Amino acid sequence: MVDKGNTKLFVRRILPKAFKAALLAVIAYLPMYFLSSLVSPIKPFFPWYEPLTNVFAAVFIFFLVAGVLSSGTVFQYVFGVARTLALMLFFIYVLNGGIITLTVPTEGTPVNIMLNVTVVLAMLVLICLLGIAKNVVQAIDFVSSKAETKEIVR
Repeated sequence: MVDKGNTKLFVRRILPKAFKAALLAVIAYLPMYFLSSLVSPIKPFFPWYEPLTNVFAAVFIFFLVAGVLSSGTVFQYVFGVARTLALMLFFIYVLNGGIITLTVPTEGTPVNIMLNVTVVLAMLVLICLLGIAKNVVQAIDFVSSKAETKEIVR
C-alpha cells in the first residue's frame, strides 16, 4: 500500500512538474507542426527535411520533459548539457559539416548548387558550446549551494 505521506509528496512535487512538462511539450510541438505544413510546397527540393524535423522534435521534447521533471536536482543540468550536445550534433549533421549541396531540376539539365556555410556552422557550434559551459557552471553552483546549506545546518 502507498503511505499517506508518499501520496502527498507525489501530489505536491511530481504532479505539477508532470503537468508543466506536458504543457511545455505541447507548446514546443505546435510550431514544429505548423512549420512542416508551411514548408510542404518546397518539399521536392528538400526531401530529407520532414524526417529530420520529426527526429529533432522528438529529441527536443524528450530533453524538455526530462529537464522539467528533474528540476530542482543536479540532473536538470545534466539533461541541459545532453540537450545542447544533441542540438550541436544535429546542426552538424543537417548542415552536412558546413557544405550544403542542392540539385535543382530544370528543363534541360539539372543545376547543382553548393553553399559553404561553415562560418554559420562554426557560430552555431560555439553557441552550443557556450550553452554546455553555462549548464556546467550552473551545476557546479547548484552542488556547491547544496553543500553550503548542509554545512550551515550542522
